[in-house]
Amino acid sequence: MLNLELHSHTQYSPDSLSKLPDVIAQCRKVGIDRIAITDHSEIRGALQAHNMAPDLVIVGEEVMTTQGELLCYFITELIPPYLSPEEACERVHAQGGIIGPSHPFDPRRSGLGRNNLLRIAEKIDFIEVFNARTYDKSKNDLAHQLAEELDKPMICCSDAHTLKEIGVSRTCLHRDYTSPQDFLAALREADYVPHTSSHRVSLKSTAASIVKGFGFRQPDL
Repeated sequence: MLNLELHSHTQYSPDSLSKLPDVIAQCRKVGIDRIAITDHSEIRGALQAHNMAPDLVIVGEEVMTTQGELLCYFITELIPPYLSPEEACERVHAQGGIIGPSHPFDPRRSGLGRNNLLRIAEKIDFIEVFNARTYDKSKNDLAHQLAEELDKPMICCSDAHTLKEIGVSRTCLHRDYTSPQDFLAALREADYVPHTSSHRVSLKSTAASIVKGFGFRQPDL
């Protein structure tokens, strides 16, 4: 069994203060076998973390498109923000990566919504059906229903912005994978550990944004 954290943020996101060595150490501590580092429209941290722990880190990004956010995995180059969802998908696939919506029905956090997802259904590879920071259960349920309707692989994620959130929710693969496409195949047989995070973690993200806004703590570049 491989325990996966497929949505996480580090000090390279504007709303997180988690340092890369600490993220790696926390994964080892809580039994996460793979972590996708998906900073907001940024991959420098993910690339650095992959160099530090290539067995652990999947290089990813949570990119803001003109219609909402998409999670990207197995990429090597930044996907610029504010592209159309269609162009973002095309750029990820050109790198051999895979892409799908994060918290698609959460109105608080730039979910793409049903109409946008139906429009790009053939271009997305998976759907995040449980996000631990989506506090309205019905929104996660809608994502799950849409994934079933479109026959898309599903992921369950913590959306960790703090160290203690890592692994709170997990996607559990029954086997390892050899490529991004094999990863998608393995997701179809996966189990999930869904736990909703405390509302306090959102306050910590807000605090991180304020701290960074005043320039008190910035990434180690």
